[in-house]
Amino acid sequence: MTKTMRAIRCHGFGGRHQFHDDIPIPTAGPHEVMVRVNVAGICAADRAMYFGAAPWDLSFPFTPGHEFTGTVVALGEGAAERHGVAIGDRTVAELNVTYGNDFFRQRGLYHLTDTMDVLGATLDGGWAEFMIYPANAVVHKVPDNVSDNAACYVEPLANAIHGVQRASIQFDDVVVVAGAGPIGMGMVQAAALKTPRKLILINPGQAKRDLALKLGADLAFAPDDPELKATLNALTNGRGCDVYLEASGQTSSFTMGLDLVRKAGKVVVFGVYKDPVLVDLNVFGEFKELDILGGHLAPFTYATALDLLERGLIDGDACVTHTFELNDVHEAFKRTQGPDEVQIKVVFRP
Repeated sequence: MTKTMRAIRCHGFGGRHQFHDDIPIPTAGPHEVMVRVNVAGICAADRAMYFGAAPWDLSFPFTPGHEFTGTVVALGEGAAERHGVAIGDRTVAELNVTYGNDFFRQRGLYHLTDTMDVLGATLDGGWAEFMIYPANAVVHKVPDNVSDNAACYVEPLANAIHGVQRASIQFDDVVVVAGAGPIGMGMVQAAALKTPRKLILINPGQAKRDLALKLGADLAFAPDDPELKATLNALTNGRGCDVYLEASGQTSSFTMGLDLVRKAGKVVVFGVYKDPVLVDLNVFGEFKELDILGGHLAPFTYATALDLLERGLIDGDACVTHTFELNDVHEAFKRTQGPDEVQIKVVFRP
């Protein structure tokens, strides 16, 4: 094995990503797992960093990539027993690596702990030929019948499942999903498994609306389609939808949700937003008594995502649509979706 590898390093926000072919290959320390990366995805958060709209304070440089799947090639002392994996296993690791026993971990909220590293941000991630899963990482084996592309989709899918779980969807609910990106398409598929009375997608592009109908949505509308509100009114006797899952990252979509959701309905906010939103707070209390629920990361849902993929209940391959080499990093970010094209998850194959 050579001593260096190819990788993308982020040297700052605003397009300061560089391809390198001379990065030292890492080695696995005690309880650590080293993998050869098979596929690694680009997330909306990665795009925010690339285009200079990221709300986080990070130290540079680092190797991005928190959506990934890799094959185990080396195990540090005690790693096999700690993580339950062997050389040759295909794996994914949860992006948040937590420590200690603070208030949040004591309550099962490990994704919100104050003592956390993040693979692909504070620790080097998957946009490289090799990467390390730290000793405290939560590692999952990939089932044999789940493709590398679908395994790479596990992270956004697990987020989507968490958002759907936050909504507590009931059998007679009319549910709206806004946005048909990786998390939105995951929400469509996960929400469909809850068998609500009607599941509706809102998305500007027709091609993605058509795909959503194949993946579980009952109806799909453009956000400016007057039939959207007319249909909701007909389905609910004018009340509005029971659940609104916001997955577009657009503040205009959030305000639309406040209009479309019924009194005492639920709005789940699950996106990374560039702009603040100005709303009349009376909508939350005085007028509608809404439940506004945030969604962040994927606590306890990676295993669920892998199980649903293994059982063929969710189509991960349909959501990975474009592949690039590591040295095409700028092309991958600057690629724009055509009017009749489906672009959901863009990935690198290191």
